[in-house]
Formats: sequence, C-alpha cells, structure tokens
Amino acid sequence: LPPVDGAIYVRGDSMYPLLKSGDIVLYKEIPATTSNILWGEMYLLSFTIEGETYITIKYIQKSEDQQNVRLVSHNPHHSPKDIPAASIHALALVKASVRFNTLG
Repeated sequence: LPPVDGAIYVRGDSMYPLLKSGDIVLYKEIPATTSNILWGEMYLLSFTIEGETYITIKYIQKSEDQQNVRLVSHNPHHSPKDIPAASIHALALVKASVRFNTLG
C-alpha cells in the first residue's frame, strides 16, 4: 500500500456499495485548498456550514460556481451537494479501504 497518514472507520451508507459502514479507509492528508484537489477522486473531508462541523467521505467534483465544490456520493439515493470551498478546513485523499468479512 502507498504511505498514508491515518485510518478511520466508515459510518453511514453514502458511499455504498463501494464502502460499507464498518469498513476502514486509509487516507493521506493534503492541504485544504482547491488547487490540491484531484477532481473526481474520493476524499475524507471536514467542513463547517452554519456553525456545524461535518466529517464525510465523498467524491469531490467541480461545481458550476467556482467558489463552491460539489460533494457526490457513490450511493444514488444521496443527492450531490455544493458547499463553499472556503468552508473546508481538512482534506485527505482516500488511498485504500479494508473490509473484514467474518462468519459467526
């Protein structure tokens, strides 16, 4: 595997079936600026909207408004959401995922 900065458990179903709740993603931190984003890749990101902080795993795509970025889920039941790029305060590229399949 490539060098990574950390790992975190997945919660929720927004990236299902690619990532399921309980999977582990390994990530590499990058500076939280749009110039560092590889558009269309999967990221772990932290952002604040109206005083509320969110941590999520999403694909990041370009938005029609250059001040925003579009967060896209793999699960089609979750709609894409545009957020201000300036609201992102931590960004990490998802490098790998681990899933344990056990019986019993």
